[in-house]
Amino acid sequence: MKSEFMKVKFTNRKLWKNYLSVLGMIGILTSFLTIFITINNDYKLKAGIVFLIILILVFLYLWYKANRLTSIELNIKGLRVNIFYGDLFDSNDLKLIPFNEYFDTIVDNVLIAENTLNGKFIKKYYPEVSNLDNQISSALNGKTYTLNNTRVLGKKKKYELGTTIEVENKYLLTAFTHFDNQNRAYLSKGEYLLCLDNLWKEINRIYAQRDVSIPLLGSGISRIGNDLSLQDYLEQILNSLKLSNLDNAYNTKINIVLHESVKNEINLFEIKSKF
Repeated sequence: MKSEFMKVKFTNRKLWKNYLSVLGMIGILTSFLTIFITINNDYKLKAGIVFLIILILVFLYLWYKANRLTSIELNIKGLRVNIFYGDLFDSNDLKLIPFNEYFDTIVDNVLIAENTLNGKFIKKYYPEVSNLDNQISSALNGKTYTLNNTRVLGKKKKYELGTTIEVENKYLLTAFTHFDNQNRAYLSKGEYLLCLDNLWKEINRIYAQRDVSIPLLGSGISRIGNDLSLQDYLEQILNSLKLSNLDNAYNTKINIVLHESVKNEINLFEIKSKF
């Protein structure tokens, strides 16, 4: 696992670019000071050493700060996007919860694992799951679906990936994964991107001037592709936002809430540099 402190290397180009910008400001300041201050020849060497140490410390500080970033704010085609570590459920915004294409609600570690965001949402807020089922059924009324009558466990109505509904004016539930005959979530890379595109369209239809908080979508689905890192998922989400129809007409903000457990695998400094 990559150390949190070593995510940004000494050789990082953006880090050096920032450092050189700081050096430029320091250079201007020192040039201005030398107009008024004359250093005795006996102290010039010592002053030079002190100045060199200061420059090194400045670089180390910038390097340390880059590795310790816990939040960033981006502007993607006028849309405010905040990325930070925290608990999605602590947000006061509309909270996006990924479901499977059937909108199953049985938390039994077969259909839905209790340690997933989906499972935690149901267990925490809907101990009487029939209440959630009724709201889901009502919100999905009129949505296109196909029937899978061969399915033994769980619901039989299957909805298009990206189908998104709102419940209790607080939560957005989205169909984000297929389910195979062994009740395992899967999604191809192409479907992942298509799902994100459909999701933004749905959010654009629903959010109505409200801020939206989303998790790191796709990171819990092992069958998307073993070659994708958590950093890749985050970048794909941001790239899809660039191509989406979402805009900043209502000064709405998208928050991407990252779990504390992924800190070692996410490089926010790199994200800030790219976007």
